[in-house]
Amino acid sequence: MKCFRLLICISVPLILYGCSSRPVVETVTTDAGRASALPAGARPFAREPDLPGRDPEMEAAGDRIAEAVTYLNSRRRDRREVALRALNQAEATLNHALKNGTHNETVTTAIHSILKDLDSAERAVQRSAPDAMRQLTAINKSVDETNRIAADKSQSPSP
Repeated sequence: MKCFRLLICISVPLILYGCSSRPVVETVTTDAGRASALPAGARPFAREPDLPGRDPEMEAAGDRIAEAVTYLNSRRRDRREVALRALNQAEATLNHALKNGTHNETVTTAIHSILKDLDSAERAVQRSAPDAMRQLTAINKSVDETNRIAADKSQSPSP
């Protein structure tokens, strides 16, 4: 028994010492003779991005729908309530976009369709339906497509 205790008293500290990690030291060297990362005589290439214009209300509605999807994916206890709040904000933003009347008939029809789909998705979220996420993802894509169409129509020259 004494031999066993002696063996444990000696082996435990050795095992613990062997398992401890030693600090890692990294050394980074730089080329002190170089003034910049660009080769000599090189000019940086920069230009303005050629992005289409976006309707801020459509962007905000898409952001609120994406926020609802994020909340539904979270582990929050109140995820349905905050997702429904975000969907209500998206609906209010889309209604405001309709009331402005700055969109053509195609975009207005698409917004009406999005509002109908959003209403059914809200009911799916309230019921905790398994297809609510799929519906919201499809609506978000539809909002992006409508936003793209609205931007294309507003940028095209009128005769």
